[in-house]
Amino acid sequence: MTARPPILLIGMHRSGTSMLTRTLEALGLYIGRGTTRNAECRFTNALNYWLFRQASATWERPAGIDALLADEQTRPWVEDYLRGVTAGPAAARYLGLRRWRRYRSLHRIGEPWGFKDPRTTYTLPVWRALFPQARVLHITRHGVDVAESLRARRSEAVSRAIARYRGRRALYTLNPLAPKRSGFGHAPSVGTLDGGLALWSAYTRRARAHAAELGAQALELRYEDLLAEPVDHLRRIVAFCGMAVDEAQIEAQGRRLDASRAFAYRNDPELTAFAEAHAEPLRALGYAP
Repeated sequence: MTARPPILLIGMHRSGTSMLTRTLEALGLYIGRGTTRNAECRFTNALNYWLFRQASATWERPAGIDALLADEQTRPWVEDYLRGVTAGPAAARYLGLRRWRRYRSLHRIGEPWGFKDPRTTYTLPVWRALFPQARVLHITRHGVDVAESLRARRSEAVSRAIARYRGRRALYTLNPLAPKRSGFGHAPSVGTLDGGLALWSAYTRRARAHAAELGAQALELRYEDLLAEPVDHLRRIVAFCGMAVDEAQIEAQGRRLDASRAFAYRNDPELTAFAEAHAEPLRALGYAP
């Protein structure tokens, strides 16, 4: 059986990566066993988390990964470890029992497969060392919509954490095993539109640099373009992924995409004003205000 290289979906958080991954999964792309609500496989997520920890990086402070990538002493061993893990029994956590019996390794998969994790935008050089023929799919979205989505998600998470603490304050403060594992300041750097836009710019620039280097091994698209003409773009994506998909399936998945979600910021005066005030960084990455 001929092994197939993975499809790696990259891009900024809240940019449509989950939507695109779910669509491709419905069209036949295997994205792993035990996926989260964000269409991410817990196994490949864990490997990216591990890489980030080696560099004391987090998803909102990802630049630290560059020190790891430049470390000539440890990087070969990091790659050797991950190559062994992805070829060994731990790969069953991605493959599931049936596929594990068939392939026994991520390096022998003979069907269209891949995974989505925005962190791969920064860890991609390591994954390319493991899978040199990997194909990379990058989706980008208007920076103000991303920044607002991050801000709203952060606000909701903080509100839930505070409410939980208020209801159990005595339990937390009198706990001899304190401090508690979780806090109140989930991702504080994206609690403002400016912070979210800055992070969007960093991720988008990094992903585009990868795409430029990879040439024909990478495909970039805009979230807004996909929603405007879903069938045409899905045909192109499916061909890029090397998937044999019936036209009726593509059309059915295209109808599921909600075009009204594109450029949502235009419906909010605050966000529109923010976009106009930040025209330069938006325009630099292909989005006029």
